[in-house]
Amino acid sequence: MDAEQMSLDDDSVDGVLCRWGYMLMLNRPAAFAETRRVLRDGGRLALSVLGPPERNPWGAVAAGVLVERGVMPPPDPAGPGLFALADPDRLAALITGAGFGSPELEQYSYTLEFGGFEEYWTFLHDLAGAISMFLQAVPSEEMAGLQEALREAVAPFASGDGYAFPIAVLNAVAS
Repeated sequence: MDAEQMSLDDDSVDGVLCRWGYMLMLNRPAAFAETRRVLRDGGRLALSVLGPPERNPWGAVAAGVLVERGVMPPPDPAGPGLFALADPDRLAALITGAGFGSPELEQYSYTLEFGGFEEYWTFLHDLAGAISMFLQAVPSEEMAGLQEALREAVAPFASGDGYAFPIAVLNAVAS
């Protein structure tokens, strides 16, 4: 369902849960307003977005390699992207601007582990939002060079036979 134009009646749901979605939406104010529109009075919004790039090297390093190699344009600070809502003040302003009360915000960190480079590559290629979209468009003759550049860039996160990346998220709950 398009979060910016939901096909739901006003005041029709008790809760909305969104993990790593709002940061990728083109019109985030519209998406939050739509969420508020469909929630009943007292309904709750719970969401998670990624924290800042420096605390999320699993994505920031990969995006840097893609930008450096001309596969992906540099991120637009005002546009959608992995780290578009990493600033707690910006996130809170979007939530309250849509008619919610002040959100409860919590920053949470953990480790994102991969069993090896192939597992990490598959995650990026198949599941990592915009990174995935750009990787899938890379011509096959350029893929080996791109993989090697990425392998070198993530070497500092090698752990045993795999990789261990710190990851930081920002969670919010609002009514």
